[in-house]
Amino acid sequence: INSKLPLDVLGKVWDLSDIDKDGHLDKDEFAVAMHLVYRALEKEPVPALLPSSLIPPSKRKKSLGSVPGTVPGLPASPPPPKDSLRSTPSHGSMNSLNSTGSLSPKHTLKSGQHSVNWVVPVSDRSRYDDIFLKTDADLDGFVSGQEVKDIFMHSGLPQNILAHIWALADTRQIGKLTREQFALAMHFIQQKVSKGIDPPQALTADMIPPSERGTPVADSSSSVGSGEFTGIKELDDISQEIAQLQREKYTLEQDIRETEEAIRHKTAEVQEMQNDLDRETASLQELEAQKQDAQDRLEEMDQQKHKLEDMLNEVRIKCQEESQMISSLQSQIHSQESDLQSQEEELSRAKADLGRLQQEENQLEQSLAAGKIQLETIIKSLKATQDEINQARSKLSQIQDSQQEVSKSIEQYNSTLNGTHGGSMTNLADMSEGFSDRENGGFPSMKHVDITGCFIVSYFSLI
Repeated sequence: INSKLPLDVLGKVWDLSDIDKDGHLDKDEFAVAMHLVYRALEKEPVPALLPSSLIPPSKRKKSLGSVPGTVPGLPASPPPPKDSLRSTPSHGSMNSLNSTGSLSPKHTLKSGQHSVNWVVPVSDRSRYDDIFLKTDADLDGFVSGQEVKDIFMHSGLPQNILAHIWALADTRQIGKLTREQFALAMHFIQQKVSKGIDPPQALTADMIPPSERGTPVADSSSSVGSGEFTGIKELDDISQEIAQLQREKYTLEQDIRETEEAIRHKTAEVQEMQNDLDRETASLQELEAQKQDAQDRLEEMDQQKHKLEDMLNEVRIKCQEESQMISSLQSQIHSQESDLQSQEEELSRAKADLGRLQQEENQLEQSLAAGKIQLETIIKSLKATQDEINQARSKLSQIQDSQQEVSKSIEQYNSTLNGTHGGSMTNLADMSEGFSDRENGGFPSMKHVDITGCFIVSYFSLI
């Protein structure tokens, strides 16, 4: 379907390719189908029956015998980059030139055509011969599609062109190339790679390998010799006329062949010029597209330029505003710097005052510590004084109690003295003794004598 061929042609190709009629295409049948598609793309009619040369070996009957296979088809992957054809490529292990190898060369030359010159330059033949000798691994005098696969693929040409070149070079349709056929194929590839010249649709007289060229053969109708005489004047005249006509016929045939060759050359030149015109037209269209693209880009860049100019004006205005703001900020910075200097001076003074206050604080702390020590001493003294006062109070209480007792005793003595006036001294002494015993808690001491004496003295002084 990608080939864009009509559906009826594709259906016919499928029917021819499905050899075993199982509704599927295996690898060999797919190669045959691709070959027929390529031929159809080259405006060749699809055959009504599949030729025996296109039947894969695996599909042939044993009665047909072994027939040389077709050239393996090119893989569908993109071709590698173009390398120099002067280097000897390595042998690959992949399937090479496959489906299109059995394309018959489209040359219509008769065996009678002959040309001394060969299209392959003499300077390139030795190089191609060296490559052929290195490529002919089995040394059978032929190179197969498997052996030349890497050489063809290294050229970077499309697969259909390589297949067409193979078909042109394989003039005997045996699936292999001789040394001269290989040189011819390499010449076509070199022309396409280096000069862009497409391979011809058919081989011309100067393209046929020299070893495959034959000599002209006379027509079968001229069985009567041109130089023989029968002795009969009429027959001799007729024979001479026939010979003359044959020579004229041969000359005309030569002229026709030369004219056809010239026409083919002119057609090739016209085709090449048409291809050049197509390429130039495509280049012109591409240039016009590029011009339009450049114009669109130029307009877009003009719009971007206007936008950038507007943005630049806005940026300039913002820069002016920022400059004014920076000037005001600088003035504020100067005023703040002066304020900062005054604040620093005040800070220095405050630090000096703080130092003095710290010194005073240290002195006060020292004084406070000394005062605490003195206070503790005073507290201790106060506690001792308080203890003494408490002791004195307790003693004073005792003295007051004693005084009250003494007052009571005195009152008793006074009452006694006033009541009796002449009691015996014994009773008085006994009373004094009793009082003294109570006063001293029952402990006799000198006070008892003193008190008794005092009472006696008082008593006598009262009397």
